[in-house]
Amino acid sequence: MKRIFFSSTLMWSAPLQDMAQVVQDNQLAGIEVWAQHFFYHQYDKAAYREYANKFQMETFVHSCSWDLNLASLNEGIRQASVQEVVASLRLAKELGAAEVTVHPGHMTMPFWPRTSVALFHQSLEQIAEASQSLSMPVSLEIMEKIPKEFVTSVEAMQEAAGDLFDSFYYTLDTAHCDSADEIRRIASEMPRLSKIHISNRQGPVYHTPLGEGDYDFMELLPYLYGRQLPLVVEGFDAGTGYTILHKNLDFLHEEEQYEYMDKKNLRPFTDRRYAV
Repeated sequence: MKRIFFSSTLMWSAPLQDMAQVVQDNQLAGIEVWAQHFFYHQYDKAAYREYANKFQMETFVHSCSWDLNLASLNEGIRQASVQEVVASLRLAKELGAAEVTVHPGHMTMPFWPRTSVALFHQSLEQIAEASQSLSMPVSLEIMEKIPKEFVTSVEAMQEAAGDLFDSFYYTLDTAHCDSADEIRRIASEMPRLSKIHISNRQGPVYHTPLGEGDYDFMELLPYLYGRQLPLVVEGFDAGTGYTILHKNLDFLHEEEQYEYMDKKNLRPFTDRRYAV
């Protein structure tokens, strides 16, 4: 069964009703609500719960992450970052969310990996305690390979979480991977994987629409569907036309048609997967 969500940041300027209507109109499973988005627009929690109930929407929450660092050498910044994550957990509890996605910390200076791991682990201890207290699962996300990020692989995540590894779940982000093979490897090998963020990338530009980038999602999506995990379409769009969201939804509908044709052995010669 396909369970497709979209990130609320794809409708940054939208009222909650419009987001819920997209879920209903496209038969999606639900929304991953970015906590920073919810807080910034001061959305009404009771109204969200009403829409979730009315449209039978499932909810994930993505923790606040912008301007934060759970591995900061500056103790004030690190503690503020932990508290923003805890506030995101509380929001998730009030919205009836299934879990909260959390970005790991990054290095304050690129030549302090061991110090950064130790500081991040201290933050994880506090987050694990809050997660247990609130009965709200946390899913840590594997990050992209850019300067100062250090939790960029399965192995790095296992090292960073250490003895707390089984206290958390984990999120694969396709745009953070460097190849389709890496996407498949993490999807098949990562323990306690709870969901997959899907978007494309064009070289160093992350979170482009599914049909615009280095990866062939016509080929990848059937494999990802086969993992039987929630898929969250990611991106950001501050406009009022929600162009990026509609590009992604159009692509998903197109892929669905190709999948149907494959099963009926009616695939057209224009199918990119079979073009000569």
